[in-house]
Amino acid sequence: MRIAYVGSPELFLRGASPIHVMKMCQAMANLGIDVELILQSYDKKYDIFEFYGVRPNFKIITTIPSTNTYARHFIHGTYSAFYTWFKKSSYDLILTRNIIYTYLSTVFFKIPTIYDAHHPLVNTAARYLFDSFKNSKYLIRFSTNSCGLGNIYTSLGLPEYKLVVAHNGVDLERFENVPNKFEARKQLSLDTQKKIVCYSGNIYSGRGIELLMEVVLRLNDVLFLIVGGLESDIEYYRNIARKKKAENFKLVGFVPHKSVPLYLSSADILVLPYTSSMTIQGGTLAGEFTSPIKLFEYMASSRPIVATAIPSVKEILKDGENALIVEPNSVESLYNGIKRVLEDRVLAERLAIQAFNDAKKYTWEERAKKILNGLYRL
Repeated sequence: MRIAYVGSPELFLRGASPIHVMKMCQAMANLGIDVELILQSYDKKYDIFEFYGVRPNFKIITTIPSTNTYARHFIHGTYSAFYTWFKKSSYDLILTRNIIYTYLSTVFFKIPTIYDAHHPLVNTAARYLFDSFKNSKYLIRFSTNSCGLGNIYTSLGLPEYKLVVAHNGVDLERFENVPNKFEARKQLSLDTQKKIVCYSGNIYSGRGIELLMEVVLRLNDVLFLIVGGLESDIEYYRNIARKKKAENFKLVGFVPHKSVPLYLSSADILVLPYTSSMTIQGGTLAGEFTSPIKLFEYMASSRPIVATAIPSVKEILKDGENALIVEPNSVESLYNGIKRVLEDRVLAERLAIQAFNDAKKYTWEERAKKILNGLYRL
């Protein structure tokens, strides 16, 4: 089978979209599919496969010059639609997260397309595009990365038979030869004696970092690591930490995605302190539909997870089974949950083992299989 993936992410920056695109292409190639990724042009001083920690087992085609602005979706989607139309005989179908491309490919160019949605429609124009192609016979499938997001789209008229819910995934190979906790801390120059609680990912509004900082002040013998975030957000929380004299609150900043497993391995607990008003880039409220890649990486790390009870997270994590679930928006609940797991080694080990076992159901290959099920012989 021959698939082209039309991807329009901001490359070599700090978002999760390019990680998702690269991992999905690698996963499909691992399944024996001939994959061609169509990207905007990028600076070739970077080895894109090395940067995102994937095998070079698929082909990359670059089209328009790089532009890390919202215009890239329109420009790259339009150009890619014409490109794949001219090469229509080269592909069996197209997989994409670009709504402009999907509109052109299904309504005008009659190219079999799967649209992979990761957030709700952002404006009136997007709603018009969606309404134009949702019933097209060339829209072969419509995938979402959470049940909550799938419900949003079916409520807008997406035929239920087109919908496939396929949560985001994890590359288990990246966690196979990670150093143990002691060695990871030595490599990262972290205290080998203290307990460590780690959060990985962006620190936008609603991610619960303010709540976590209050917990920090009550557990001053525990080191709290925050790995990731935009510079503006990092400086904001550093200033707060200085004012509160939270010396056990360490903002590591951005690290390459391939380095994340080492930080997760260094921790005693991994925390997901999202509030009910958690947002994604751009400020969109996302508690009902987000499917954070870090969640599945947490599970693969064989570390106990303490997470807040927002709807999309509860699709994956079950209280007392593969995580300890606490109330969102509550410092007291978050504090009690972290303290309990730190003190109860039996509970911590049981949660970690079950989370790791459950992670095997959420590999990128399993996600690709769900989306493509029945379209080719696995």
